This record gives sequence, structure tokens and C-alpha cells, in this order.
Amino acid sequence: MKILGVTGGSGTGKTVVCRILKEQGGKIIDADVVSKKLQQQGQPVYDAIVEHFGKDIVEADGELNRKLLGSIVFNDKKELQALNDIVHKHVAVEIKRRVEGYREQGDVPFVVLDVPIPIEEGFFDTCNTVWAVVANDDIRISRLMKRMMISEAEAVKRIGAQMSNREYSELADCVIENEGNVEDLKKLVLFELRRFLEF
Repeated sequence: MKILGVTGGSGTGKTVVCRILKEQGGKIIDADVVSKKLQQQGQPVYDAIVEHFGKDIVEADGELNRKLLGSIVFNDKKELQALNDIVHKHVAVEIKRRVEGYREQGDVPFVVLDVPIPIEEGFFDTCNTVWAVVANDDIRISRLMKRMMISEAEAVKRIGAQMSNREYSELADCVIENEGNVEDLKKLVLFELRRFLEF
């Protein structure tokens, strides 16, 4: 069973790439979904986040106010790093557990790790190949504003808090440029997927 890592910043279209890969039979492990699950009440990640950021980020129902948490960490690189340090090690363990589950099934052609922040454990040490999805910042800003209903300034701030396209590209075996329409993207993804599965 082959493991493909897909990474890239907000607004690059990484999710669309993963959707195309899913249509081709890939099993997707979405690090954001895993992370959200681990941040629910009763999970050790939840407790560590509340301990670090304080009770102000807890909603009336006891769950985390993710919007407030996002506004804190995207305005302060140290706090973003603190959040990542809390979350990543738990996410890495869960990703590896899910990969093993698919391996035991025995009939899964390939698994895709959809990871916004490429880390050594649970990503680089697990993937056979890494793709970076990139797009120019103007396109990314416009996509984020539309998707998240946020201002241009907020979108710029979010992108600025992440790795640059160049940094993502340097870490990858293959760069997927997503600046056209979905059909163009699909052709490129299918071409690169064939290469990935053949080697």
C-alpha cells in the first residue's frame, strides 16, 4: 500500500486535490479533521489547550471557541507555535494508527495524508511521496475571503502566518500548481497520480 502526502497552505486547493484522489480510490486521512476530533471535550489535547490559553476560549457548551482561538494564534506566532506543539504529537499518533488500520485491510490501493503543516513524525516518516499544492497569494486571498467569509486583511494575515509556497515546494517531491479551473487541476492530479502509483 502506497502513502501519498499532500500539503499546502490555506486557499491553495489542497482539499480539492484530495477530493480528486478520493474519487480515484484513495483513502483520505485529513489531519484537520483528526485535529478537531482530538480537541473535543474529554480529549487530552482539549485539556492542554485550555490549560495554555485559558477558560476564555471555552464556549458555554464546554467546547472550544475555534474562531477565537484562531484569532489569537494567527495574530501571534509564538501562540501559533504553542498550539502546534500541543496538537501535532497527538495527531501524528492518530494518523499512524489509521494508516495501520488501512494496511491491515489489505485492499486499499493508496492512502492520502492531507496535512496543512508538514511535520516529520506522522507525515514525512510515513509518506512515500509528498505533493505540495501551491497557488499565487492573490488567488489564495480571494478563495479564503469567499470560503471563510473573512476580510482581505484577515485572509492576508492567515496566509502570512503559514509557510510560503516556496517553502512548501522545497519540501515536496512534486509541486501541483492550482491557478486554473478544476478541470485543469484534475488533469494534472491524474497525471501525477499515475506516476506515483507506477513507481
